[in-house]
Amino acid sequence: MKDEEFLRTKVPMTKAEVRAVSIDKLQLNGKSNLLDVGAGTGSVSIQAAVEFPDLQVTSIEKNPDAIDIMTKNINQFHTENISLIKTNAPEGIPDEDFDAIFVGGSGSNLKEIITDCLAHLKKGGALVLNFILIENAMTAYQVLMAENVNDLEMTQVDVSKWHALGKGHYFKHHNPSIVLSSTKG
Repeated sequence: MKDEEFLRTKVPMTKAEVRAVSIDKLQLNGKSNLLDVGAGTGSVSIQAAVEFPDLQVTSIEKNPDAIDIMTKNINQFHTENISLIKTNAPEGIPDEDFDAIFVGGSGSNLKEIITDCLAHLKKGGALVLNFILIENAMTAYQVLMAENVNDLEMTQVDVSKWHALGKGHYFKHHNPSIVLSSTKG
């Protein structure tokens, strides 16, 4: 899905190329439910819900501005298979098990969110986290190294897009994103 299809505000959004890698790492084929923690504009939730219409997506977000724009995006894409919950993580994570969990935002509770997500992740389920800060990615990596996870992988997605400038063109750089993925052992 193109970024331009989403309604936007100042709320951060996972860009198309990073979404593509993250959704692939979530291994959603044949899965029944996905949890999106720190859903922001809802781009990951919405793309997963559109690409996998039998998937039930639970999205949690605490920021009122993000809740507002995500609600508008859910309506725009007619994604009735998304439940949006206004809550903080990790305490607001629903008491159920999920086939896959995506963490796009963690605030200052990263360690607790990872631990709680793993407690709610089915065996063999994928946990995927996105970061722009190297320090947060390394903290998450160290937490996951101490847990019962398999296939722990860190990937940097670095995207530049072609733009016109006067009579010429250049590649406009986006912030690199780190995609940390694993499966529960």
